[in-house]
Amino acid sequence: MKKFLGIAIISVIVAGAFVTTDAVGSAIDLMALIFVLGIGIGHSMSARANESAITRFGDGCVRAGWLGLLVGLVIMTSTLEPTLDAMLPAIAVALLTPLYGYFFRILAMQLD
Repeated sequence: MKKFLGIAIISVIVAGAFVTTDAVGSAIDLMALIFVLGIGIGHSMSARANESAITRFGDGCVRAGWLGLLVGLVIMTSTLEPTLDAMLPAIAVALLTPLYGYFFRILAMQLD
């Protein structure tokens, strides 16, 4: 029961940070979420017999977050015009993948 209470508290605090600043829409990007969860799930499937799949999932999500940031920056710099107004929204989306990765890592730590 404590695990689920911890997950609820963590989720409310993270969601509350976006709600109080009216940035809920900025915190949601489906492609970034699919990227992080997909790599995290794939990483958990390669757990050895003496490893926890939940721990591997959390580790995979963090790695996917950083990989997603790099992929996003490469795509952004190769396709956008180099003005600050055009790059800021793309940077915000690129930064979501590490945020998602660490968020799922914290949740995985609660479950493990």
